[in-house]
Amino acid sequence: LMDLSQRLSRVVKKDKQQNLKYLSNLIKSDFYYLISNYFEVDFDNVFVELNLKADRYVISANCSGERIKIPQILPE
Repeated sequence: LMDLSQRLSRVVKKDKQQNLKYLSNLIKSDFYYLISNYFEVDFDNVFVELNLKADRYVISANCSGERIKIPQILPE
């Protein structure tokens, strides 16, 4: 039988993996909202990857866009 600390370790690792996927999806949605203000992009062409390495989060985001959107009001 697996001891309690091993079981707890597995649960924590699984929970972190599930939370990373959920958080990646939230970041993807936010990134899409931000980038779509400047470019014509399709949500399916937005990619976000979130990894936990040595107790640090590594976030990678990229997308491909059709064209640049010209803002109606330019900052002064």
